[in-house]
Amino acid sequence: MEGVIAVVTGLLLSLFGLILTAVAAIENLARQVLAGMGIRGELQTALLIILLVSLAIGAFRLFGGVFAVLIGLVLMLILLHALLVTAGVPVH
Repeated sequence: MEGVIAVVTGLLLSLFGLILTAVAAIENLARQVLAGMGIRGELQTALLIILLVSLAIGAFRLFGGVFAVLIGLVLMLILLHALLVTAGVPVH
């Protein structure tokens, strides 16, 4: 049971890490493009903040259902594990 919880939690963390890596790569590319166009300083920061907020919203819209399912699955498995342990069922 603990192995299944670890696998699902690992999937959740891997998906989150993948999304963060993609967002960081896009932000770095946008920073280089803006610097190449001569946009620096506060304007560049403001444009990058707008881009990052848009990317975060897009990621939650795109992957929100997957996150919800994985988090729900982890919580159900933890609950099942707790119920089995309290009932005296060996879970190893």
